[in-house]
Amino acid sequence: MTEHFPDWLHAPWQQLARTWGQGRLPHALLLAGPAGIGKHLLARKLTSLLLCQQPDADSGACGRCPACTWLRAGSHPDLSELVPEEPGKAIRIDQVRALGVELGMTSHAGRYKVAVIAPADAMNVNAANSLLKTLEEPTASTLLILLTASPGRLPATVRSRCQQLRIPGPATGQALDWLQGQGIERALAERCLQIAGGAPLAAAQLAASDSLDLRDRWLDELVAVFDGRLDPVRVADDWAGAHEAGALQWWQSALQALIRWQQAGEAPGEARLVQMLRQITEKVDCRQLFELSDRITMAVISLGSGLNRQLLLEDLLIDWARLAGKPPARSTAAGR
Repeated sequence: MTEHFPDWLHAPWQQLARTWGQGRLPHALLLAGPAGIGKHLLARKLTSLLLCQQPDADSGACGRCPACTWLRAGSHPDLSELVPEEPGKAIRIDQVRALGVELGMTSHAGRYKVAVIAPADAMNVNAANSLLKTLEEPTASTLLILLTASPGRLPATVRSRCQQLRIPGPATGQALDWLQGQGIERALAERCLQIAGGAPLAAAQLAASDSLDLRDRWLDELVAVFDGRLDPVRVADDWAGAHEAGALQWWQSALQALIRWQQAGEAPGEARLVQMLRQITEKVDCRQLFELSDRITMAVISLGSGLNRQLLLEDLLIDWARLAGKPPARSTAAGR
């Protein structure tokens, strides 16, 4: 899949490049905007400009110098990237302290030192407080780039010490054009963009994975359990294992879409989801959906704990089947 810089990022990029060209780049930037719209691409382009040995404000990094080569290889000594050690976990205070030490050292290439923190809202309270020292006493030619889809989750003390730039999402036509430019067929691009809530980079990742086939299978199985055509225990056995987290998270989002549909009349954007779940919105009380959604949320949080995941999935799917007001199907193969 090829990658070209998205049209909707040109305006914020030009603003950043102009600020750099005028020597007014701050010591800390907060790039805020929905997940999956390209904040990382913008941060990468700015980082390339700052670390390049022959930069140009109009065209950006030269792409040929040793610094650009190191950056492409992921080995530039003046770039630090701070992320959770495991997906979904917090950025810890010891990670932030180590970053502060690294930024306090002299640049290896004699230019900028850059640190990208993503997602910045993953910092726990102690980590965010530790970052304040670096924000309040920045060293020369150092730039911190904080990326977040939820700036309100960052402490006000952190936000106030950063220059904030909001990154707008693209229009649907722009996003579809970009996805097709990545070699994604239009019908697939449209479906993935619906599922991703209009975020084109998230849609591109979805199109490149096996997630669509899995989602379709999970949806078919969920509806069949609700209708009494499939044994919840058998489905739990199918969901457990490598794709368990994905199945639970997808189910959680589907339930939340059902709740919004019932409460606000806001139908899910994905046509197939609407078609398959329409009967459920007519039969199930919203309170029951809230209760089950809360339990699935707790199940997602408990992943990685010592709980018996198989039994947990069975209980959830059996309760889902009972929402239809009839006993769930039980297969003789299940032995129960």
